[in-house]
Amino acid sequence: MNCDVSIARCESYDPKSVKDALLAALEPIGGLDWVTPGMKIAVKVNMMMRVKPDKAATVHPQVATALSELLIERGAGVVVGDSPGGPFSATYLSAVYSGTGMRQVLEAGAALNDDFSIFDVSYPEAVAAKEFQITNYLIEADAVIDLCKMKTHGLMAFTGACKNLFGAVPGMRKSEYHYRYNTHKAFANMLVDVCEWCKPRLSIADAVMTMEGNGPSGGSPRFMGAILASCNPHALDLAGAHLMNLKPRDVPTLEAAVSRGLVPADVAALRIFGDLDSFVIPDFQLTPKHEVTLWGSKDATIAKVLSGMFASRPKIARERCSGCAECKTVCPAAAITMRERRAMINTKKCIRCFCCQEFCPQGIITVQRPIVARLLNRR
Repeated sequence: MNCDVSIARCESYDPKSVKDALLAALEPIGGLDWVTPGMKIAVKVNMMMRVKPDKAATVHPQVATALSELLIERGAGVVVGDSPGGPFSATYLSAVYSGTGMRQVLEAGAALNDDFSIFDVSYPEAVAAKEFQITNYLIEADAVIDLCKMKTHGLMAFTGACKNLFGAVPGMRKSEYHYRYNTHKAFANMLVDVCEWCKPRLSIADAVMTMEGNGPSGGSPRFMGAILASCNPHALDLAGAHLMNLKPRDVPTLEAAVSRGLVPADVAALRIFGDLDSFVIPDFQLTPKHEVTLWGSKDATIAKVLSGMFASRPKIARERCSGCAECKTVCPAAAITMRERRAMINTKKCIRCFCCQEFCPQGIITVQRPIVARLLNRR
């Protein structure tokens, strides 16, 4: 098990600062010595939706650009891509590339993915996802670099390197997977399966500006000033979660990775290069805790009762709803309707996957904890 994680200070997205920080983070874990001339490298960035870089919901284009420059200097061919939650099509992705500023990588000589074919994966040794589909540009690459954004997440508490590879699953199929893997444990194991199948050669986190609160899209930017790197995506996530005061038991993907022996259960077991604790933000704002792991409603009556009493649920600030219907489009359970041009959730159909909260472009859908859970959790 590789337990090496490196962290370097990066005070801004100034091009020189970012490139220097990337080099400083990569050097202790072997740098880019493994990159050889002629290699095809896919950089899987977090471009979850069409949103400006200053919102801190996506990888900042300057980080992707600096990484592309370092790879191209070594003779590699670089393709930067993602498959956000909308249609996996040229028209949709073109808008996302422009909106996130990711077209900047073209100036470094990298390409933006324009291959919209899909590959069917058979993965019998998986824990949950024994069959799934991924985007073909990752298959064509000699190596995949997982370039994630460090943020809170309404469903998984934290999104980093492992969760970022859910973007390997094409477009709207993600909603299907939310419905199929309808418990926190099952969904987390699916994410770990996809990550393990993709086998990223290197994982890097943009933690210069992170997102706290209502992540992964509607939260608030929070300066952390760091770039992290590791050859183990789960080790990177363990270190990243520590910076937000999260333990593996708080993050379902980390809990799943620990149970499989993919990462230690304690950040102290990692070999850290750099002063990790100096980057910890004590008052980092998290999404509300999920007290019950069931979000589907197919189990016994007692599970339904407890789920209703304790499980967090999405809440729409209807008075601020613009009526874009994006939440309705991504909802895998068809639990959202438009009434008087404003979104409304059918709580009986809702499976609490938080797709609506994740992809609301206005950030007006939040994770709400029931009053019983809030009262019992008071200290």
